[in-house]
Amino acid sequence: MSEIKLIEMYRVDIIERERGWGSKLDETKYFDDEAEAKRFVTQYNSENPPGPAPDWYMQAEYIGKVQ
Repeated sequence: MSEIKLIEMYRVDIIERERGWGSKLDETKYFDDEAEAKRFVTQYNSENPPGPAPDWYMQAEYIGKVQ
């Protein structure tokens, strides 16, 4: 009998946030490597300006390992 190998993937959700309307899931991305997923989140979120949240923005959230 052959073995079944589970593939580990790392999930990142892209969330759209808008003042007065709340938030919604815009997109889900999967990465083969945890470090790559976390780098993506850091780079993606670096485009948001510092300070108070604007009326509308997109944010990447690292969800973690999924199988």
